[in-house]
Amino acid sequence: QDVEELVSVKDAVLSCAAAEDKDGWQHLFPVKNATLRSRLALHCLDKWPLDACLEILAYCISDLGITGELKASLQSRKKELQVYQKILNVQNEPLWNDWQDLKKVCTDDPQAVMNIILKAKDYELCEEWGHLYPVPREDLINLHREHLLHLLEMGDMEKALQLLQRIEDPGICLAISEQSLDQHPNLAASHFLADYLTAHFYANLTTARRNEIQALYMGSKVLLTLPELSRVNYFHLSSRPLLMLEQLLMNMKVDWVAVAVQTLHQLLAGQEIGFTVEDIDNLLSKYAEKALNFPFALKEKRSGKEKITSLPQLGVTISASPRDSSLQQNLFPQEFVPPEKPPPKQQWIPDDTEKICMVCKTERFTMFNRRHHCRRCGRLVCSSCSTKKMAVEACRENLSRVCDQCYSYYNRE
Repeated sequence: QDVEELVSVKDAVLSCAAAEDKDGWQHLFPVKNATLRSRLALHCLDKWPLDACLEILAYCISDLGITGELKASLQSRKKELQVYQKILNVQNEPLWNDWQDLKKVCTDDPQAVMNIILKAKDYELCEEWGHLYPVPREDLINLHREHLLHLLEMGDMEKALQLLQRIEDPGICLAISEQSLDQHPNLAASHFLADYLTAHFYANLTTARRNEIQALYMGSKVLLTLPELSRVNYFHLSSRPLLMLEQLLMNMKVDWVAVAVQTLHQLLAGQEIGFTVEDIDNLLSKYAEKALNFPFALKEKRSGKEKITSLPQLGVTISASPRDSSLQQNLFPQEFVPPEKPPPKQQWIPDDTEKICMVCKTERFTMFNRRHHCRRCGRLVCSSCSTKKMAVEACRENLSRVCDQCYSYYNRE
């Protein structure tokens, strides 16, 4: 009995010493009474340094002599302090002297703390911190959306699914999934989000959203028919296949359009996604009409010479092409001089900068009148002005297609 009383007295003295100052935590370890030690630790944490708090909490939790309720309280505080420790580690510049200062800012200005964590792109830490402090609904949606997009960008679909499953509010879950899909992430991420929304929120989706998801599947199929290196240029239209088709038409990718149309015809059978086969046919008719509206001279090839065709009955006046000994060229002859060295491919004239041939200055580029790059000078020319081939330095082909002016320059008699 005397020994037990002595232990009790000793525990009391040690407890008083532990509660005295910031180094008092060291006196808690010799305390025999596990319950007393644990309660005192919880009461005095705010006085002690972070590392010391975590050490004493771990020691108290490991003692089998405490109740389940007390152990849960210890674990809760340890988890809170570990979050503070992570936040202190991600800051680029020391903004707080200790975890006690950080705790105060978390209460007074939570947005500032969240911004620092988001700047470090530690989304999991931000989620942990969000469980400790109330975050406005919109900020919480933004936080989860950025976290979800980050995981999808990394290709970690399993963690992305776990994140969505952890969100208890179905309204928030629906909002971040739809907002993430609207960000047009990569193809795999878009399919993940579309599958998730269809499986978990189909009844909550608007008709427009359902059509968009169905269109995304179709657009993805069309995208996969394009050459792999060109897919990136049309990926942003993967959820709008009709617009993708129009973009291909505008870029005069006729061969690609043929395959895309065939694919869409097969996929549209019995589907309602906001557009029909008739819409595709109307789009093709529109661009076919544009392509047939030739604003240049009509020419017939006869015996290797060009003959100008006049159409008086239509009231059309057609002049000869400037490359066919026009009066202007006869009066003011100007010989084209190619660059000293053939320009590399990245320095060729870009396709979208010229609408007419840079040699004859007449032929307009259309879906059927294709543009070509001269391998010797890099200019955009029509087929009539690039009928010759010759050896060009640094070109892999034995004979490369060149414009008539470059050919004439290097093959003068």
